[in-house]
Amino acid sequence: MNSRTWHKLMLGGAMLAMVAMTAAGCTKAEEPKPLVQSNVPQKPTVKVSAAELRTIADPQEVVAEIAASDQRDVVAKASGDVKKVYKQRGDQVKKGELLFELDTTDVLLQKQKAEISLRTAQQNLKNGLFNNPDDPDAQQSLKDQIQLAQIGIQEANRTLENYRVEAPISGILTDFSVKSGMTVSPGNVGVIQQINPVKIKANITEENAELVKGKKELSFYSTSQPDVLQKAKIVYFADIMDTQQRTYAMELQTDNAKQAWKPGAKVQLRITEEAEENVLTIPTTAIVREESGTYVYVNAAGKAEKRQVELGRLNGMYQEVTKGIQQGEQVIVSGQHQLKDQQEIEIAPAK
Repeated sequence: MNSRTWHKLMLGGAMLAMVAMTAAGCTKAEEPKPLVQSNVPQKPTVKVSAAELRTIADPQEVVAEIAASDQRDVVAKASGDVKKVYKQRGDQVKKGELLFELDTTDVLLQKQKAEISLRTAQQNLKNGLFNNPDDPDAQQSLKDQIQLAQIGIQEANRTLENYRVEAPISGILTDFSVKSGMTVSPGNVGVIQQINPVKIKANITEENAELVKGKKELSFYSTSQPDVLQKAKIVYFADIMDTQQRTYAMELQTDNAKQAWKPGAKVQLRITEEAEENVLTIPTTAIVREESGTYVYVNAAGKAEKRQVELGRLNGMYQEVTKGIQQGEQVIVSGQHQLKDQQEIEIAPAK
């Protein structure tokens, strides 16, 4: 390499070094920018569920018994031999209808004797036929005979009436075993049960009594036909509880024109209807229990609104709400235990 070439190389290297130093002096390292801290708190993300109508339970039921709406004893008021029987056990009878009659032969003879005595005494008194016309006691004796004869006739007529035994009410003749030719004594000889309408008798617990209050009728059905519901009107509900059974006596009445219901039959009496069991519910996960009461948080336009609620029956994952929530409102079911009243929230998207 000659000297001229070497000088050119040295000059070029010096110039490159100067350019590099100039560039280094003009360039400054950028310092990192500090992070900007936000004063706005982040909204908690929560899940919600709507308050909806759900079937909380099957209708409440109790076992009840069919009973006659009225029951009267058939009473023989006189003793005697049965002359004729007009009705048999199990027959349908009407009030005042003749059931049987007794032999009236002896009573008619007594009545005839009394009538003869009456006519004789009256005739003797009229004609003045007594022992001593001047004796007032003799005249009084005939008057006494007349009075006794009249009493005898009245007693005979009353006995004849009692010899005819009639139905005290309309209904079915039960426990009746009177036969022609038998001798009966004064007393009960049968029973008539009125079965249209019929009564339904039941004993209601204190809890169920609250469900019955204010109702005028209930549904009932036979276990052999559970799909056939009938209505019965409440006619009696005891004011005082039976302290031994801790129940209230209740009676209902229903039509029985077809006589399908017999006294003694068992039926299922519905204390509540299916519609009553379709109640407003919320998930149990939404409930917040505190010493001051029971609460839920409701999504109110993007804010968590704390509300006190009253709860009813429980069915698995859902519980009845009787006060504090309206149908369709959204209750918070996750993260509500960390929320504050009126705190802004983000609703998690539904999956």
